[in-house]
Amino acid sequence: MDRNETEQYEKISQFLYEMNQQPEYHVNYLGRSQERIMTQLEQHGPDHIAVLYEGNDIIAVVGIETITDGTAHVFGPITARTDAATSRRITALCEQLINKHPDIKDYEFYISAQHSFGRLVMKSLRTQYLGTRYTMAATRLNDNAIDTRLVIPYSPIYKKSFKTLMKNLYINPKERTEELLELLDKSYELFILLSEGIVKGYIVLAANNQTTCYVDYVVTHKNYRHQGIGHQLVTYAAEHAFKEHEATEIQLSVEDKRKRTIEFYEKLGFKKVDELHHYKYSVN
Repeated sequence: MDRNETEQYEKISQFLYEMNQQPEYHVNYLGRSQERIMTQLEQHGPDHIAVLYEGNDIIAVVGIETITDGTAHVFGPITARTDAATSRRITALCEQLINKHPDIKDYEFYISAQHSFGRLVMKSLRTQYLGTRYTMAATRLNDNAIDTRLVIPYSPIYKKSFKTLMKNLYINPKERTEELLELLDKSYELFILLSEGIVKGYIVLAANNQTTCYVDYVVTHKNYRHQGIGHQLVTYAAEHAFKEHEATEIQLSVEDKRKRTIEFYEKLGFKKVDELHHYKYSVN
């Protein structure tokens, strides 16, 4: 990557990070820190991102990540503009990006309920509404009796068992495993639940630049679900965030249909603070 491209990615990542901290512009599928967003941009390259400029100023960004064959996750549209002319330009920008990837048939978006302009773009694209995901936040944990002794930080010595878990969960386990492990650092941590020599679940904790930590993934082996593994993982990650990162807040998201999980999070000390609306655009 040449210097000009690096500088441009830095400018775009700063725009995305600053805008995405505000609920009225918030979307999903973006890294939690500017550094993580920068890594996303570098990994996916210019063919996966579209930027709308006014002079030298960025006014809108849309980007995609290819997740599985024929499906992509979209981060965006992110913009502070709300006029009709900008709406038309952003809709055209999305269509141009889609046309670059004829192999992708479905595009998924998560748009904050407060991001009224983003939802307007979803309407312009004639997307399908799939449901709602709550964002929940806690500034402290209530007293609980959840035993977290089986949850430990990931270490390479558990890689074989972790790969077995990933094979149980994903169609493309090798790619997903490598992608996840490559991202790990002090601000992006992986914890596993190890029982009977088997990795039965994992959780990813991400920290951003504002003493907030996020639970990005909570995943349980298909053969060991409904045994409280997810509860143990979330409790451990939350305690770790407050103690080790001195976080002032921890956030996670959960589908609105998962009533029992929401009840557990509320008992733990989490409250609903936002809603993300899930949309899908399918290429005809």
